[in-house]
Amino acid sequence: MTDSSRRRFLQSAAALSAAGLAVSHKSVLAADRGPLEGWINHDLHSHTTWSDGAHSLPLHVLEARAYELDAMAVTDHYVPGSKLHDSEEQLDAYLEQIERERAGQDDCRIIKGVEATVLDATGRISIDARHAERLEWVLCDLSGHSEGTLRHTPADKQAYMENVIRTYLGLCDVDYLDAIAHPFNTGNTTPAAAPADYPERLLRELAAKMAEKRKVFDIINSMIFWFQKTGVPPREITAQYVEMVKLFAAAGVMFQVSSDDHRTGLGNTRWPQLVITRAGVPSAQIVDALAIPRK
Repeated sequence: MTDSSRRRFLQSAAALSAAGLAVSHKSVLAADRGPLEGWINHDLHSHTTWSDGAHSLPLHVLEARAYELDAMAVTDHYVPGSKLHDSEEQLDAYLEQIERERAGQDDCRIIKGVEATVLDATGRISIDARHAERLEWVLCDLSGHSEGTLRHTPADKQAYMENVIRTYLGLCDVDYLDAIAHPFNTGNTTPAAAPADYPERLLRELAAKMAEKRKVFDIINSMIFWFQKTGVPPREITAQYVEMVKLFAAAGVMFQVSSDDHRTGLGNTRWPQLVITRAGVPSAQIVDALAIPRK
């Protein structure tokens, strides 16, 4: 999605949501419903056998329809060494298959996307503008390809956290990027960095820039995967992440919820909705997935 169309979509969605017009009937304020009642009915981060997911794309789409999702984004990995990244023909085939599978049905909006990755601490990413232009939703994560953060992690924890923030600040300047995938997935490294470890001044700097550049904060259901080696109790990780989300929400950042499905979890957004609810994120700051422009 281009920067101008992204801005128009997010701004119009927020304005209409505030007026109670653009949000799905299930996307009500957290105060109006319990935490786990499915009030956000999209899944904007998922994987198929085009990368490291377990299910074929046709089955993935059937599942989205069966689960009665309003919208689902197919966001297979676009990283060095992957077939989507390394082969133009494979990318063509991937996009063509998405087109075929979403045609002829209106049960669920199927969105063409990828999950790119950060390459270094400047925010340089694995997909360029030309390829991103063919997509409707572009995510970017920290991964084992990300030099200075999850790759060759600094031994000094403060330096590590500063690198993470600097990397995300750089991502905000990538015009064609829509969302930062599972921010702060930094618990399985040595040293580990939990959400509460990050200095508030750095978080506020990042939150302000994400809001200014309209970069979406992706909250995934499987976030505990990224903290399994810390020894911190899961509910404590949840509490810390809620406080982080509150800070970003107060700055005006937009959010999406997702499963980050790789196996059988498509549409399972229990944990993101719990976090969104406890953080009190208003509906106007939830992406209206049905309003993402088609290509």
